[in-house]
This record gives sequence, C-alpha cells and structure tokens, in this order.
Amino acid sequence: MDEDLYHQRTLSETAFSLLKDDGEKLRSRSWHGQFRELTRKCIVHNLSQAAS
Repeated sequence: MDEDLYHQRTLSETAFSLLKDDGEKLRSRSWHGQFRELTRKCIVHNLSQAAS
C-alpha cells in the first residue's frame, strides 16, 4: 500500500473521530443545513489544529 495514501487515511479517520467525539449533534433539519453546519465544524476544527 502507498504510504502517502495510508497517511492521508489515518489523518482523515482522526479528524472524523474528533468530530464525532465532540458530543454535539447536528441541529439543522434540512440536508442543505446539515451540510453547511458540518462544513463549518470542519473549518473550525482545521483552524484550531492550525493554531495549535
């Protein structure tokens, strides 16, 4: 298996587990609203990781 690809997979799995462990649920009811909310959570997560 390609090591770079495997490393990307582990990073994405870590990010997903951090988002899931956050304890928060999506509050939006529509698919579009949930997509926007999840996108914002990912942006905030990436910014907090870049700051630390």
